[in-house]
Amino acid sequence: MHQKYQTEKTNTTISPTNIKKIRREIKLKKTHNILIILTGGTICSFADKAGKRDSDVERAHTLIERNFRASGSRYSSEECVTFDKEKPLDILSENMTTGNWNILISKMRTYDYSKYDGVIILHGTDTLAYTGALLSILMAGTKIPLFLVSSQLPPDDEKANGNANFRAAVELIINGIEPNIYAVYRNTETDGSGETQRMYIHYCSHLLQCANRSENFYSPDMAEVSQENAVFEGKSSGGERMYLYHDFELSPCVLRIIPYVGIDYEHYCMKGVKAILHGTYHSSTMAVTPYKDDESKRYTSQAILSLKKRCDECKPPIPLFLEHCHRDAYNYISTGIILKYGAIPVWTMTSEMTYVKLLVGCALGYEGEKLNEFMNREINDEFVYRD
Repeated sequence: MHQKYQTEKTNTTISPTNIKKIRREIKLKKTHNILIILTGGTICSFADKAGKRDSDVERAHTLIERNFRASGSRYSSEECVTFDKEKPLDILSENMTTGNWNILISKMRTYDYSKYDGVIILHGTDTLAYTGALLSILMAGTKIPLFLVSSQLPPDDEKANGNANFRAAVELIINGIEPNIYAVYRNTETDGSGETQRMYIHYCSHLLQCANRSENFYSPDMAEVSQENAVFEGKSSGGERMYLYHDFELSPCVLRIIPYVGIDYEHYCMKGVKAILHGTYHSSTMAVTPYKDDESKRYTSQAILSLKKRCDECKPPIPLFLEHCHRDAYNYISTGIILKYGAIPVWTMTSEMTYVKLLVGCALGYEGEKLNEFMNREINDEFVYRD
């Protein structure tokens, strides 16, 4: 497992002898209907003769459904499950923008979810964790489970995991998983005995981006599920009135900054910025050395205090959020200084969720203390890192 994302994996697969078996047997008496939302990505891509890949959602849907029908799943027959499809996007996921998210959100507002037992969104891997985080906020309160399904290779490649991921999502829906927003993905992991393929389920509110030089996904509470008949109890996303139906539009108004040696804050333009999310080094620190010299009392442009000063001078002032930063992170004088000057620490969420939630809060029109309150109110169990 990639060291950066090493987590404690929890195997909470539900035994077929418990109450879930009873629920499953009841649900099997009807034909299940699942909505497939196609957005593109590698799972919807095919290579041309030169080997270059591009998305083709119509062709992908036909192939993926056909492969599922031939998969050997106990639920593969049309008497057991039928699929409806919608095609709001047809892009490679690295091309996801707030504008494309708005298209997806607009289309998702029009669907009648009462007709379905679950939703499967086919999505690329590059921005999977970001869209997963977004939907975890917007769809909190859903009455049916929603799955994001992706693939490391095009669906016509025999080494692709997308077809297995899709099968697992269908089985989890039919087997009665609690309504929430999930991702299911088969990792190829290496241990002392060689390569092993394991299927994992993730809460999208906890999902981490796939690391560079890796094709595996991780989350702090990921759980292994069977590749023969995927079963997982899950937990409800709660009783929220879904933010999906609020009147808002996302815009690229959050500036996200990653600290590095030699950073110069004069290089960052503040035009159109409503909030800044600034990362930290692993010990909740960043460059804070306050003054260019003791006499001038001017902040060096490589100190985050210069950025905070610019934020405070804007009208209205731009809030500066720090993540991952414990609110009591005063052990280092550097962090203590920036917190004293009013930077807002965020500790509890993944980086992906922190950014997306801040983006949503700004889109909803929250400013100042209201935005801070929104960031600190748990909506869908996104506070995965507890004190």
